[in-house]
Amino acid sequence: MKDKAGGRNNTNAPYDIMKKCVFYDVKHSNNSARVRLWIKLHGGLNDHIQSLTLTHADLDGGGKLVEINPLKKVPAFVTDNGLKLFESFVIISFLEDRFGDGRFMLANVEDRALVQLFVRIHDIYISSPNCTQPNFSHTQGCMYLDPYPTPYTPERRTMPDPVVRASKVKEIYERMCWLEENVETEYMVGDRITHADITWYPTCIFMEILLPYVFGWTPIFHEKDHFPRLTRWFEACTNNEHFASVRSDIYGVLN
Repeated sequence: MKDKAGGRNNTNAPYDIMKKCVFYDVKHSNNSARVRLWIKLHGGLNDHIQSLTLTHADLDGGGKLVEINPLKKVPAFVTDNGLKLFESFVIISFLEDRFGDGRFMLANVEDRALVQLFVRIHDIYISSPNCTQPNFSHTQGCMYLDPYPTPYTPERRTMPDPVVRASKVKEIYERMCWLEENVETEYMVGDRITHADITWYPTCIFMEILLPYVFGWTPIFHEKDHFPRLTRWFEACTNNEHFASVRSDIYGVLN
């Protein structure tokens, strides 16, 4: 219900300290892992956020998830004020506004813009199909979507055209080349963890596992001939216990 001004009638309502936010998570989703990683890195939010881990069957069936996100995708989120959110960028933006203390934000305006560029390139060119209709898929899907229906790839998500798959692999390679040119230090931008690292790391775990396994790539993020800067970045992130925990979650399903 909206008020007469056209806004939500509870927009300015106080947060209910007796209620928790609810985060709908799936361990093998890189976009869910991005939110999970932010929560782990921030810490101290157990009294404010309840995490519910869903299964692959929950995604296909919808169930409670469809009430939160009609697209039946994760991550999904309900704020402690009852607002239903989806899309990882939106959820993390809410978390920053609601609980953040600025630790993942850089002081310099150009650095902040560069972080947003890193995030935008990931979200547009790698992780989103930008279309919900059958047989449209994100670039990253070339690594794991089957060409025919299987228990893990329903008909609507298949990728039967090898030319399309090859084009998406090329897209991944070109984005990796851009990252390699632009990663600055042990972190993607600046001298500490930012949203660029939080966004890219879970997706890069998919690449670490699947690009060598499916396409025979040299073990990406474990070599210094092709992507030495990205290897240094990946190692630095993995040395952080919270990044390593997310990597373990994804490895436990994909590897």
